Amino acid sequence: MAQSEAAFQQECVIWFHNTYPNLRGLLFMVNNNSSSKREGAFKKALGLVAGVSDLIFLYECKAHCIELKTPNGYQSTDQLCWEDLVYKQGIDYYVINSIAKFKNLIIKIIEE
Repeated sequence: MAQSEAAFQQECVIWFHNTYPNLRGLLFMVNNNSSSKREGAFKKALGLVAGVSDLIFLYECKAHCIELKTPNGYQSTDQLCWEDLVYKQGIDYYVINSIAKFKNLIIKIIEE
């Protein structure tokens, strides 16, 4: 059975927290999902932006936006638009589809 995107995200975050306990809090999720139109409108009024990446990692004065996808997953139109928006600001954006790629990305960022 294929792993859900939520389970994949949980695996990534747990690995990060266990591997880099001194950096906990610098990798965090963006809760931009809503269960109803009313909740969505409320969150939008609070600053919700459609398409924001699943995770943001802040490290050494840089932001790294990480979108997690299952191997068969793909970005929505909102996600593609947001990726373009952050790239234009010089912010790194990654689409990751495996725990191995996530680990390699974090190690690369930390060792740069």
